[in-house]
Amino acid sequence: MGQKFRIGFVEKLDIKSVMKDLLRQWWVILLLSISVTLLVDILVVENYEPVYKTTTTIAVTAKGLNNDMAQNLTTTKDLADRFSQIVNSNVMKRKVADVLGDKEFEASMIVEQVPETNLLEFTVTADTAMKAYYTLDVVLNNYNTVSDYAIENVILETIQSAEIPMEPLKPLNEEKIIVISLCVSSMIFVIFFAILSYFRDTVKNPSDFKRKVDARLLGVIYHEKKKKSSFRRKGNNWRSMLIVNPLRSFQFVESNKMVASKIRSYLDKENKKIVLVTSVMEDEGKSTIAANLAVALAMENKEVLLMDCDFRKPAQYKIFYAAEAEVVNLPKILKDSKGTLHAFKSKEDGIYKIFNKTASSSVTDVVGCERLKTVLNQYRNQMDYVIIDTSPMALVSDAEELAQIADASILVVQCDTVRTKYINDTIDALNNTQAKILGCIFNNAVLGTSSNRSGYGRGNYYGYGGYYERSER
Repeated sequence: MGQKFRIGFVEKLDIKSVMKDLLRQWWVILLLSISVTLLVDILVVENYEPVYKTTTTIAVTAKGLNNDMAQNLTTTKDLADRFSQIVNSNVMKRKVADVLGDKEFEASMIVEQVPETNLLEFTVTADTAMKAYYTLDVVLNNYNTVSDYAIENVILETIQSAEIPMEPLKPLNEEKIIVISLCVSSMIFVIFFAILSYFRDTVKNPSDFKRKVDARLLGVIYHEKKKKSSFRRKGNNWRSMLIVNPLRSFQFVESNKMVASKIRSYLDKENKKIVLVTSVMEDEGKSTIAANLAVALAMENKEVLLMDCDFRKPAQYKIFYAAEAEVVNLPKILKDSKGTLHAFKSKEDGIYKIFNKTASSSVTDVVGCERLKTVLNQYRNQMDYVIIDTSPMALVSDAEELAQIADASILVVQCDTVRTKYINDTIDALNNTQAKILGCIFNNAVLGTSSNRSGYGRGNYYGYGGYYERSER
């Protein structure tokens, strides 16, 4: 049983994913650790009670001329016990309190013999340096008044005067407390977030996908970091995440081409042309996946139309850095039966484009209108494939409406983002439409431990920015 658990743990554990989550949450861990450290520091300072100690040494000598060392040692040993009883007696404590003007005696006094000598060490500890010093001084000046009847035939001589203690026995080291508290709290929160990452039911890697998701895996797109370079091409085109950009890595380009080739094979086999590309949540990279799918199919000498039907937050015109003349107000044209709609063919990438730039929160009539169906049927006959980029499934109903007029659908699943339950629920919802799901593309898969999520599908220049949260159904 234990061995089976360990095997299951190792299979489920994804160190790279856990590290990515920790790096993603580093600022949360830091803020929590600082908060805990400040709280601990306040509690320690508030509850810190300094203790000051002062000590004097007293020589004990028996009275008379014929005393010797042995007699002095014996006298000292006997006196240590009696002297300790005297200075800690209620009479002495009241005397000290009266002299110092305190209501109660607030110090501790200890009398000990220095081994093998006739010396006594008298120590006083208190919560302030002055109280410790004055308590000892008062006792030495007044012990005779309470000890004459108890201590006889001895001479007490102070040979080392007491001094005012300059610092407590255990000084409060706030820097050390802060450092230790910060390290311990950081470690605790790192472990806590690592456990959360491990037990969060998301898809963390391709193997995880095959175990958890109820759909075909069409391919894996690994994380691609935006590379900075002095290279410039038509303004900001050098930042493009399209596979035609020469700055994209070989792995990124080839993985997109392989996914496109696999999708083309399935579409041809099932005689389907209109493909809907969506995701469960926003910022999973569906728009970039749709764009690169269209470009890759066009590279195979296919006539491809890419249509941006994400009316809530259109993104394709930003991904392609489209000129103003290449963008239309698609909602207005679809609502107006007299309006004309023509696809623009790009010489650079070879695909036909219908890009919308106008966001709208009232698109129910647009999505379900007959004009849109007519346009799609028209291009179904003219094109080899029509790729539709649409809204995320979980936040608005647009994708489900469009799925009723498409031939097939593709779900983009970003690595370690959405819970498996919601992914499978979305797959079931798509399978209940005309555009049954063709499969899923696993996006932004982790190769290293980088937490940089500004790669494809998450760039700040075409992210959704929370728009769908305002349009939640």
